[in-house]
Amino acid sequence: MFAAGHPLRFRARASGVLEREGPGVCCWSVARIGHARMGRPAGLRIPTSHLDSMPPSVIRDAPGEDAPRARVLLVDDTPANLLSLEAILEPLGQELVLARSGEEALRELLRGEFACILMDVQMPGLNGLETAHLIRARERTRYLPILFITALSREAAFVTRGYAQGAVDYLLKPVDPDILRAKVQVFVALYLRGEEVKRQAVELAERRRSEEAAQRASELEQQLMGIVGHDIRTPLSVVLTTAKSQLASGALEPAQQKAFERVARSGERIQHIVDLLTDFTRSRLGGGIPVIPRAGDLNELCREVVDELQVARPGRTIRCDFSRDSLHGVWDLERMGQVVANLLDNALKYSPEPSAVCLATWEKPDAVFLEVHNEGAPIPPSLLPHLFEPFQRGEDSRERARTSLGLGLYIARAVVEAHRGRLTVRSSEADGTTFRLCLPRRADARLPAGGASDAGTSPAPMTA
Repeated sequence: MFAAGHPLRFRARASGVLEREGPGVCCWSVARIGHARMGRPAGLRIPTSHLDSMPPSVIRDAPGEDAPRARVLLVDDTPANLLSLEAILEPLGQELVLARSGEEALRELLRGEFACILMDVQMPGLNGLETAHLIRARERTRYLPILFITALSREAAFVTRGYAQGAVDYLLKPVDPDILRAKVQVFVALYLRGEEVKRQAVELAERRRSEEAAQRASELEQQLMGIVGHDIRTPLSVVLTTAKSQLASGALEPAQQKAFERVARSGERIQHIVDLLTDFTRSRLGGGIPVIPRAGDLNELCREVVDELQVARPGRTIRCDFSRDSLHGVWDLERMGQVVANLLDNALKYSPEPSAVCLATWEKPDAVFLEVHNEGAPIPPSLLPHLFEPFQRGEDSRERARTSLGLGLYIARAVVEAHRGRLTVRSSEADGTTFRLCLPRRADARLPAGGASDAGTSPAPMTA
């Protein structure tokens, strides 16, 4: 392969190593005999002098143990030539597959994919050009790069014929090892890059399918909850109206009075769940949570909510710390009462019973602030980023025993954002848990970035 006109001969040494001899030898030493497929030496050892002359890029670019590897097909009817090609390309670290005929090369192509083919032109049976023609006839291998290696004439007609059969390059013997490695390295890099693009395309398609399936499931879930909320509301209103009218009649026996009180309380709990489902469905299906701002006092609203919770939880303490007696603005007071009640209820639920829950409000020129703080175990760090997502529940054992949809904080943030405000949380072992609500003075004004808000007319109904 390297010294034209000189036959290649091998002599055996006592160590079981073959050495090539004869004029024009290219100094390759061949390792122990015993290749599984060809009955040829199992590998090659490049002498130190040749390794010293190898370009550093070849050694540097060789893949690591975990790096993807490409397969390169070497086709030549002369075993010694195959050994030489294998030794030259071994530093690239790719998988080298050897074939001693065109027929064997075609069989290898049926077994797997290759980055490129190095093929001798003159071979018995199917020669290189005929083999290339058959490779090009198959759809899967039509664009597989083929590099012809030959000692034949450089005549233009012969070279043109080779390119017509699908060759991407033509190398004449004797082959320069550095040039051969560089050419193969280019095709290997292109192949591996193409495989990576294919892999990413498959992953992207799978991700899109998963996202579309999740989106369809989410939309179906939201529509179902909307239907359930709507269908429950009408019969529930009949139950609540009947129970309240009986309680107001004053004609009930003590046992009947207790029974209707239980019916009324249970109906109100169901009503609360229906309201949550309705709000959730509106917010997720694009309708938003409607808010109807009007002038009001946030501190007065907080006092009313605290009074209601103290009646429901007589053993707990809620401390109010208001910077001033009144805190006026333009908000949807009913919706804001829902937010404050949810934050206080969560604080009572997740704090130890002897401790107090603190509610504080204060103001700045264009914004008002509200904080709810409780002691006790902090919110797990893994849950914090998802706390305001729907169907998130606390991990407290008492909470698991309760019936909860896990929509309270999701609805609370949606209401706050409908007012152009922000709802945030911080939680730690040392400081407990604090929810902070920041609202513009007017629900139709954005939170200031340093300037004053517009004090225009009363806003129209809005949605998140």
